[in-house]
Amino acid sequence: MVNIILMNIVVIGVGYVGLVTGLGLAKLNHNIQFLDIDITKVDKLKNKIPPFYEPLLDKNLNEPDIADKISFHHEYDNVDWTSVDIIMICVQTPNSFNNDVDTTFLTNVFESISEFIDQNKIICIKSTIHPEALNDTLESSKFSPGQIVFNPEFLREGSAFQDFFNPDRIVIGSVDKTNAEKVALLYKDLDTKIIFTDPISSQLIKYLSNAYLPLRLSFVNEASQLIKTLGGNLSETLHGIGLDSRIGTEYFRPSAGWGGSCFPKDVAEINSIISSKNLNTPLISNIIDSNNQHQIWFSDFILEQKKEQKLKHIILIGVAFKENTDDTRYSPTVSIYDLLNSKGESVKIFDLNTEKFGDYNIINQFQDRSLILEMYPLDTKSAKVIEDELSKLNQYKYLRFWE
Repeated sequence: MVNIILMNIVVIGVGYVGLVTGLGLAKLNHNIQFLDIDITKVDKLKNKIPPFYEPLLDKNLNEPDIADKISFHHEYDNVDWTSVDIIMICVQTPNSFNNDVDTTFLTNVFESISEFIDQNKIICIKSTIHPEALNDTLESSKFSPGQIVFNPEFLREGSAFQDFFNPDRIVIGSVDKTNAEKVALLYKDLDTKIIFTDPISSQLIKYLSNAYLPLRLSFVNEASQLIKTLGGNLSETLHGIGLDSRIGTEYFRPSAGWGGSCFPKDVAEINSIISSKNLNTPLISNIIDSNNQHQIWFSDFILEQKKEQKLKHIILIGVAFKENTDDTRYSPTVSIYDLLNSKGESVKIFDLNTEKFGDYNIINQFQDRSLILEMYPLDTKSAKVIEDELSKLNQYKYLRFWE
C-alpha cells in the first residue's frame, strides 16, 4: 500500500508541543518540516537524539515511517515554503513580568514568515495565547484574522504521545470556516470529537481547563492536610471520594504541590486577565496561593516527621515536577528543597540524572539517618535503584505521602 502524503506542514518550535505534534502528524502521513532557531536542538534532532525526555519520543523519532516524512531546519531560508499547506506555530508564550502573556516569540515568528508566505496559507496557532493579546501582532502584520486558526494543545508531559493519538477532543477556533475545516482534516484518522468554535472560546477552553485541573489538585492537597491531621487513612479516604462518578479519580492524588510548564503560567495569565477586567473570582484567583500555602505546610510536615523519627537528614527523591519527565519548571521538589534549605536543614535531592541539575544539592547515594520522601511514583528502573540503596542503610524512614 502506498503512503499518500496528505498535507505539507511547517512546525515552528520543537519543544514538547511542537515536536510531539509534528511527529504525531507525520505518523498520520503528513509531511513535516520542523523549524527552530535553536541550532543545538536542531542538530540533535537531525542525528535522531531527543533534546528532552518524553516516553516514546526516541522510538517515534527513529521510526522509519516517520523519519521519511520529517526534516529539521534552523533557518527560515532553508524551508521549502512553496507547497506548504499549514504553518503550525508552537513557540513558547511565557508570562511577562506582570503575568500577562509575553507575545515576543510569536511576534518574531510572524515577522519572519511574512516574507515567505501570502494570505492563502493557513497559520495554525498551538501556542497558548488569548486572541486579545494577538491583536497588536496581527495589526502590524500582513496577515488577516481569517488566516489564523487556533488549535490549542492538551498534551501532558510524560504521556504526550498517548494524548496525541487518543485525545479527549480536538478544539479548533477560527472566523473562517473553510480554514478551520482544513485544519480539522489533519486529525481525520483520530477517533475523537472535533469542536469548531470562535477564537476566544477555543483559547478559553484551554485556559480554563488548565485552571480547573490545578484547582482540583489544590483541593485534594488541602483535603490531605485535614485527613493527615485527624489521623484518617489518606489513600482510602480519597479513593472513597473519587469513586463518586461526579468527582472521579483523575488528578486526585495528593502531593507536595503542582508545577510544570503549563499550569502555573496559564493560571497566572488567567488571573492577569481577570484583574484587567475587574472581575471577582475568589476560587480561581487563589489557586496559586493555595499551592504555595500547601508547600509551606508540606515542608512543616516533613520537619515533624524528621523530629519524630529522630533523623538527621532529609532526602527528596526526584527533581522533576512529576513522573516520566525531566522538566523541572516550577517543580514542587525544588520549592520544598528551597523552603527546607532556608531553615538550615540538611536537605538533598536524590535523582538518577545527576548531570542535568547542577543548581541543586543532587546526590545518587543515600545517607544514613535520613527521612526519605518519594515525591511522585517511580518507574520500575528507579524503584530498583532505590531498593538497592535502602538495603545499605541502618536507620531511615521512607515516605510516600499519597499512601
